[in-house]
Amino acid sequence: MDLFGENLAVISQRGVPDFIADMEAGEAPFYYVGTDVDGVKIFCGKDDKPFILEPIIDETKLPKPNLKQLIFLFGIGSLEEIQKVASQAHKESLFVIIEPNPYFLQYALSYERFKILDNTNYIIVTEKPDKLTNLFKLLFSSKFFYLLRNVAFYFNSYYRKHDGGSVKDYIIEIRMAIENKYFNVGNSIHDSLIGLINNLNNIKWMFDNVDVAKLKGAFTRVPAFIVAAGPSLDKNISQLKEAQGKGIIIAVDTIAKKLLDHGITPDFICTVERGEIVWEYFYEKQEYPSSLYLVSSLVADPKIVEKFKNRAVLPMRSSVREYLWLGEKLGLSPDHYMWMGASCAHLAVGFALHVGASPIVMVGQDLAEGEKGTHASGTVYDKKPLNEEGEELLVQGYHGGQVKTRKIWIEFKTIFENMFITTTDRLIINATEGGAKIQGTTQQALADVVKEYCIEEFNVYEEMQKIPPYAIEWNEVENKINDYIRNLEEYRVDVESHLNVLKRYNREWEDSMSEKKVQKLYVSMKKTDVYFKAINTDQLLYHNIQGALAILVQKFQAIEESDSIESLKQNLIVQIELCEMIENAIWLIIQVIQENFPWKVQNEHLD
Repeated sequence: MDLFGENLAVISQRGVPDFIADMEAGEAPFYYVGTDVDGVKIFCGKDDKPFILEPIIDETKLPKPNLKQLIFLFGIGSLEEIQKVASQAHKESLFVIIEPNPYFLQYALSYERFKILDNTNYIIVTEKPDKLTNLFKLLFSSKFFYLLRNVAFYFNSYYRKHDGGSVKDYIIEIRMAIENKYFNVGNSIHDSLIGLINNLNNIKWMFDNVDVAKLKGAFTRVPAFIVAAGPSLDKNISQLKEAQGKGIIIAVDTIAKKLLDHGITPDFICTVERGEIVWEYFYEKQEYPSSLYLVSSLVADPKIVEKFKNRAVLPMRSSVREYLWLGEKLGLSPDHYMWMGASCAHLAVGFALHVGASPIVMVGQDLAEGEKGTHASGTVYDKKPLNEEGEELLVQGYHGGQVKTRKIWIEFKTIFENMFITTTDRLIINATEGGAKIQGTTQQALADVVKEYCIEEFNVYEEMQKIPPYAIEWNEVENKINDYIRNLEEYRVDVESHLNVLKRYNREWEDSMSEKKVQKLYVSMKKTDVYFKAINTDQLLYHNIQGALAILVQKFQAIEESDSIESLKQNLIVQIELCEMIENAIWLIIQVIQENFPWKVQNEHLD
C-alpha cells in the first residue's frame, strides 16, 4: 500500500466524520518541492515563487493542558506542527483542522504520515465557510457541545505568515454559529445538560440493581454510621472496627480507601458529584470489596456506576424537577426518591433515613479545620491540600469556643441542620468529637455510641441481596420518551415561528410606527406569554433553563412600565432573547435524549 492509501486507512478508522469538499477542476495553485534537514517544507506557486512551511509552533496560542477545549486549527500542511500543538492539549480536547486550501490536504495525504496524530481527537474540514452546517450540527450534538464553553483558535505557520485572509470568513461563521446555538442558552443550561447526559446514561444500570422503593425501611432500628473525611476521624477511627457487622457503615468516597487501609470495610460508599475528577481520584485505580455497595445519584460519572454493576443503589433525587420528569417516565413512585442535599455526606444521611436506620451517627463530620489540616490523613488531600482562600470564618465548636471554617462548610452545615431539625422520628448523634457543632444532633463519644447501640450481629450484604431489582417496563418508557420528544419538537417549531415574527418586527422597527402597527405588534408580543407560561408545565425544560430564565425575568422587570415606544422596543428585545433561549434549549434537550437514552435497553439486557 502506498503512503496515500495508508493515510486514508488511518483516517477512516477514527470513527468520526470529516467534511471534505470536492477538488475544483484546474491546475493546482502550488506544487511540493521537498523538505530540508530542519523539517522546513518548500513549495512553489504557479507563479514560480517559492514559499516555505516551517514546523514551528506559536507558543502564544497553545491549548491549555488542564482544560477540555474545542480548538479550530487552521492548516494541515505540517502534521508535525499539529502533533506538537496537540501534545500540549487536554487528552479530550477536539481539534477541528480546517484547511481553506484543499490542495494542502492532497499534499498531506501524499507526503505526510497521519499515524502521528493517532493520539489526537480531530476532524478534517475543507468545506467552504458557507458550507459548514453539517459540521456545526456535529459540534452542537451532545457528543461535543460541552466543549463549546472553551473555544480556541490556532493558525499554522503558513496562515500566520502568508495567507491570513483565507481564514477570516471561517472565523466569522464559527463565532456566529456558536453565539446563536450555544451562548443564547447560557452556561447554566450547558451544565444542566451535562447532568442530563449522565442521568440518561446511568438509568440503564437500574435494570440489574436493587429497587430503591423496596429498600424503604429495610434496616429499621439498625445503627448507621455516616463516615466523612474530617480531621477528627484520625482520633477515633479505630472505634469503627467495633461497629462493623453490628451496624451500617456508610462512607463518603473521599474516606473509603482510608477505612479499608485500617481494616474497616464499609457497607456502602456514596458519590454525588458528576465531575470526572471524582472517578479519577476515588474509583479509577481503586478496587473495592465485592460486598461493598455504591449509593449514587444518577448524575455521577457513568464509569463509577458501571464499576459496581449490580451493586449500585440508584435513587431519584427528591424535590428536583429533572428527576420528577425522569421518575414519571420510568413509572416510579415517591418511595424511589431520596434527600441528597449537596454533598456525599448529605446523600449518606438521606440513605440512612430512607432505610429506616436509627440512630444515625455522624463520624468525621468536622465541617471545620483541624490542627493538622482540613481532612483526615491518608486521603487525596494529603497531596492536594485545599487552597487557603477567602476570609477566615469562625463558628461554634463541638467542644465549645470557636473553630475556623469555610463558606462551603457553613453551607453544608446549614443544610444538615435544616434537615435534622425537622427529623423528629430519628435520633441523630454527632460522634465526630471535634470540628463544628451541628444543631439538631446529640453529641456523644463514638466509643460510647458503639457500646450502647451496636449489640446484635447484622449482615448488611445478605440483607441487600434479598432486595429485588427494579421492575421497569422499558417498552412503555420508550413510548413515553418518544411522545415527549414529539410534543417538545412541536413546541419548538411553534416558538421558532413566533420568534421569526418578533425578529421581523425588530428588523422593520421604526420609532414613528403608526398606531395600527403598534397594536399589531402588541398582539404578537402577547403570544409570548403563552410560551412563557408553558415552560412551567415541562419539568425537564424548566430545570434546564431556570438559571437563564431568572436572568431574563430580571431584564423584564427592569423595563420601565410605560406606554413609551422605548419600553416597547426593550420588551421586544427581551422577548426575542427568551424565545431564542427556549428554542435552542429545546433543540439541545431533544439531541441529548435521542443520543443518550438507552434505547432498547431491555433487548440488549436479554441478549
